[in-house]
Amino acid sequence: MNAGIVCFAKSGYEKTSIAEIAEKAGISKAAIFHYFGTKKDLYLYLYNYAHKELLERLDKGTKDYFECLKLYLQARIELSKKHPGMYEFLGLQSQTEGFEDIDELIRAEKEHCSQHITTLFENVDWKRFQKGYDRETILNLTAWVGEGCLSHFSKTMTLDEVQAEVNRYLLILKKALYKPEYI
Repeated sequence: MNAGIVCFAKSGYEKTSIAEIAEKAGISKAAIFHYFGTKKDLYLYLYNYAHKELLERLDKGTKDYFECLKLYLQARIELSKKHPGMYEFLGLQSQTEGFEDIDELIRAEKEHCSQHITTLFENVDWKRFQKGYDRETILNLTAWVGEGCLSHFSKTMTLDEVQAEVNRYLLILKKALYKPEYI
């Protein structure tokens, strides 16, 4: 499992081969095919496993949207410490190229994202935001800033350092988007 997570995280779905995963795991390609069937089946198994593990680490969120984002980031980092490469693997959910033939992945992504949002953001008080910001814009803006920080800083920092940087950027966004009485 860890070899698959690391290889898919490094090269993406399309460029990763079963041979590469088998070599990294120190097992035969036949063993992978025996237990998982196809590359697609292995990827979907790992994808579902990753999101199940992530959901187990998520608590119900608070009224503060930015606190919820911090909880989500912390859960992803904790999971990545258990499974190296998991952080990047989970990041593949925002990637759309290379998955045209994997309808199951698209369905799984929608299901998992829905569970994450329900679990984590169900208590958010959206009235804390200044007028003029709809939920979709807020979600997109924070996702883009978070993923951009992660992509940039993860090349030179530990996950804990990256988390601190992302939290710093989220505080900037909070100050810019929240009504003053909620900062």
